[in-house]
Amino acid sequence: MKALGLVFCALFSVFASGQTFSPAPLQAPASDASTTQPPSYANYSIMLANPAPGGGAVVLMHNPKNAIEFVPVNSTKQAFDAGYVAVRAGELDALIGALRDENARLSAEVERLHAQAPAAQVVAIAPAAPSQGEIAERQSEAMETERAVRRQQLIQAWGMLNASRPQTFNVNVTNCTRSPALCVGR
Repeated sequence: MKALGLVFCALFSVFASGQTFSPAPLQAPASDASTTQPPSYANYSIMLANPAPGGGAVVLMHNPKNAIEFVPVNSTKQAFDAGYVAVRAGELDALIGALRDENARLSAEVERLHAQAPAAQVVAIAPAAPSQGEIAERQSEAMETERAVRRQQLIQAWGMLNASRPQTFNVNVTNCTRSPALCVGR
């Protein structure tokens, strides 16, 4: 799979750099060498091959919903029958060219905006000094909060002191039918 990605990256870098890729022709052309045109690969389909033994290959295709899919080479006939169309090298080249143009346009826009905007000035706004009334109000709120915290601590301490002392309860039972256990000594 890594090799498959490397093949695609190499293909992408050739298109992105704007260079043309033209391998040596298999046969020498019959006509004069000065009049021959370099071969055009715009109509070629894009296939990514895995160089590992038995790695297989995939073809880049548009599905009927116009989404791009990788189709295994052995399934291309069924894909064509299902309405798939192979992505051509010319389409990929046009896409990369459009992206390159859009990037150049956006870079120029950024440069223009940077040139238009004056140097950024940092303005620090100091917070307004609180008035005497606000200071007094904050102090009274702080004191009230502190009083409430101390009051809660005292209540908790009182509860702890009382919980540790043994307590005696005097219970007077007049009806032993309801609570016979309390009437044992009578």
